[in-house]
This record gives sequence, structure tokens and C-alpha cells, in this order.
Amino acid sequence: MALLISSDEKHRRQHGKTIADFVKIGENAMVERIRSLLAQFPEDEAAARELIAKDASFDALCQEYRNVVDLLDGFETEIKRLKQLHASAEVTRLKHLRASLEERLLSRVEGYEPR
Repeated sequence: MALLISSDEKHRRQHGKTIADFVKIGENAMVERIRSLLAQFPEDEAAARELIAKDASFDALCQEYRNVVDLLDGFETEIKRLKQLHASAEVTRLKHLRASLEERLLSRVEGYEPR
């Protein structure tokens, strides 16, 4: 007696995932590709999903847009980090300068002899 196995079950046995799993992965990948676009234009989600599914050039454009948005986010984060480091270094420098000026002022005041 031969068992009938669905194509989905065969696929799962061969690859460890069902076809439905791959469809879900494909759906998640598509959402990731258009996440930046949807954040900018949420009202156009249906059209964006349809275009990305049907038009390879639109898909490529979405990927390029996402790459640029990710790069900008990375640069902006790095700029903030560098500004904080610079600000911290500047505060340290100014504290040292203040201490030096206080020392000079104190030595002048203590060494002052009225005429």
C-alpha cells in the first residue's frame, strides 16, 4: 500500500521546510525590501506590494532605496556618537583649562602685594 504524500510534505522532507514556509519567508523578505518605502508612504502599501511582485525594476529600486536609507541611518548614528565623543573630549579639555587658569589666578592673587 503506497502512501500518498503531498508535494508540500515532500518538500518539507527534502528541505526541512514546507512550501508554505518558503512563501512566508518570501513574504517577509518582500516586506523587508519595502519597509523603508512603506514607512515613507504607508498609504501606498497595496500598490507597492503589487509592483514589487510584478516589476523587477521596481523591486530593484526599492532595494536601492532601502540601502540608501540604511546608510543614512548608519551615518546619522555615527555622527551622533562622534559628536558625543567630541563633546566629552571638549568638556574634559575645558575642565583642564579651567583648572590651569584657576591655578594661575590663585598664584597671582596670593603673590599680589599692594603698593
